[in-house]
Amino acid sequence: MNKTKKNPYLKDTKRLPLQKQGWLILHIHGNAHDRGFSHGTLLKNELQKVLTIFPFVVKREKKIEITEYLEKVDKLITPNLIQHFPEIYNELKGISLGSGISLDFLIGWNAYCCMDYKEKCSAFIASGNFTKKGDIIMAHNTHSDFFTGELLNIILYITPEKGFPFVMQTSAGLVWSTTDWFLSKSGIIGCETTIADINYKPDFLHGDPLFCRIRMAIQYGESLDDYISIMLKNNAGDYACSWLFANIKNGEIMRFEIGKKIHNVERTFNGVYYGMNSPFDPILREKETNNHDFYNIKTSSGMRNQRLNYLLNDKYFGKITIHSAKKIISDHVDLSNKSIGKPNNNTICKHSEIVPPKFKLFGTTDGKVTSTELAKNLNFFGRFGSACGKRNFSVKNHSKYKHYLRDIHKWNWTLLSIGEKN
Repeated sequence: MNKTKKNPYLKDTKRLPLQKQGWLILHIHGNAHDRGFSHGTLLKNELQKVLTIFPFVVKREKKIEITEYLEKVDKLITPNLIQHFPEIYNELKGISLGSGISLDFLIGWNAYCCMDYKEKCSAFIASGNFTKKGDIIMAHNTHSDFFTGELLNIILYITPEKGFPFVMQTSAGLVWSTTDWFLSKSGIIGCETTIADINYKPDFLHGDPLFCRIRMAIQYGESLDDYISIMLKNNAGDYACSWLFANIKNGEIMRFEIGKKIHNVERTFNGVYYGMNSPFDPILREKETNNHDFYNIKTSSGMRNQRLNYLLNDKYFGKITIHSAKKIISDHVDLSNKSIGKPNNNTICKHSEIVPPKFKLFGTTDGKVTSTELAKNLNFFGRFGSACGKRNFSVKNHSKYKHYLRDIHKWNWTLLSIGEKN
């Protein structure tokens, strides 16, 4: 008899299918410990990949061993987690028990983006006269190194004992998205792009890490006001972002930019907001960043700023649909060199791996789009590998990293769903 099926923690858990165009779909239920145990047990194989790749990434990016990094996290993050976020802590303990991976390692994995993050992602959200049907359309692509980017193929549906059911794109072992793409049964959906070049250090001794605050917002927030309140409370200043949120129940969209002491909120029922790693709020940009890229089309942020502005406010004004959103988030035009259709480091769909002389193993590793109608049932379209679907990356050409990389295939856009109304 299959012992896994008899395990009480797994009785309501669904894993379907194992693979769908590069994605792995998982649906977990219950209280914090039970859903964590299901997560850890069912994603045990994927967590073994994290166990190999994450220490390598820490050493490569931070120039320290994983033990030193985890000691720092244990000092700065763990006490806060235990005291202020017991539900998240218990979920992580469940993942640890189910997978056999240490709790310290899992906390370090969840905290990594908050401790050290880079400029990444392109995104937009539109409503009213800007979309063809007057509904909400949201789109996002992830900019990531190829080592961790290939781990972000988990589509995790969570039905918690308390709070709202939700879905997020994530990696095995995470209690938050880290790519920051989510849809909640509360009616709130969201994504973000990071704010580059912050000029301050986060304060974890007096503030809460972002991964805890956004998880609480997704699970318990009922309104856009709730999201603002939860995200600002005890803000450690880590992971500065331009958040794009929407309430699909009333059609309102919001750009919520948050640094450490400065934040800015823009809201409308008729408009479009986008993000490309340089803050729109001039005060935040001046006071809390060293970012000078906003208007400079020779930089990635500046070029994507002008290109997204043209696509959303001109070319596709009043015509934004799921179909056109896929085109926008896959765009390969670089205004700085008149490049049309040739991807590079500055395009909305980023391809740093083909740009000489460095050929960085970095770029857009997925694309996601959703609408009001799709989001009602926590559904969206996703494409793994790259938003454009044209990347075909082989580990054979990078043999020294063969233990830490996976081939990147050409996948198609596919509807991501658990196959039922939640």
